[in-house]
Amino acid sequence: MRTSLKKIVLAVALSACVVHVALAARASRPRQEKGATRESESVSPERLERAKSLFADKCARCHGADGRGRTVTGDMLGVPDFTDESWWKGDRTDARLKTSVAEGRDEMPAFGRKLTRREIAALVAYVRRFNKSADTPQE
Repeated sequence: MRTSLKKIVLAVALSACVVHVALAARASRPRQEKGATRESESVSPERLERAKSLFADKCARCHGADGRGRTVTGDMLGVPDFTDESWWKGDRTDARLKTSVAEGRDEMPAFGRKLTRREIAALVAYVRRFNKSADTPQE
């Protein structure tokens, strides 16, 4: 009976430690609340200029220089219109957009081996500039 009790106490203590570690890890992650500053909002003007050049070189063929996706290829592939505020209401976190650029999405090629993480982050910041509703508070 004593051995069983020791095992139970040990299991409870171990479970408490696991919960504590999980909660500590969760608490240390930065939370992005409504209206919170995104990483993409803190990109320098120089990096944004470089991103504009990268966008023209790597993205504009499908997404168009204005981000509307009104190109022959964009029409065929059904690329999103980055100026459409309804498109931005979905899962459009910086992390999600970076993953799309790095790993590709649907017919979009992956750029994770062609661009650095900083270049991808700058591209995300540049693409966010097409969102004209970004300054408008969203419910």
